[in-house]
Amino acid sequence: MKRHLFLTGEKGVGKSTLIDLLLERAGGRAGGFRTRRVFTVRPGEATVHLLRAATDEQPCEENLLFSCSAPGEDMVGRFDALGCAALRGSEGCGLLLMDELGPHEAEAEGFQRAVTAALDGEARVLGVLQRADSPFLAAIAAREDVAVLEVTRENRDGLAALLGFVPPRR
Repeated sequence: MKRHLFLTGEKGVGKSTLIDLLLERAGGRAGGFRTRRVFTVRPGEATVHLLRAATDEQPCEENLLFSCSAPGEDMVGRFDALGCAALRGSEGCGLLLMDELGPHEAEAEGFQRAVTAALDGEARVLGVLQRADSPFLAAIAAREDVAVLEVTRENRDGLAALLGFVPPRR
């Protein structure tokens, strides 16, 4: 069995729901991070925030990664600062959450190094890899200690059962 598990699949298919089920089953404290998209008052505009997993942190200006309407604005610096801090602050956790990794991190070399160090470390990693053409994402997926499972509408409940969950009735 592989040490680390990453889910992938189309947006809205249930990857985060499956992550929540896995975290619930794992119990204990998970370190790492989650990203959250927050829709603004302007239709079609959104911001993306990086939230530390072991906290009840809410999206705010301090954890803003980028605005979807202007993603390039110091995004590299924010990934390096927020992402590295979230992973550094997770020392001693047996499970690290990385929800989610995507192509926006392409230039954030400090963050990429922190993710690689975490994968090489003692903790198991549970995360999401966006579907994107990215050397960083491809390198993670190609690691011998990483399993990547594709989540689809057709298999998501079966994956939950395979991983030891009975999905809630809808």
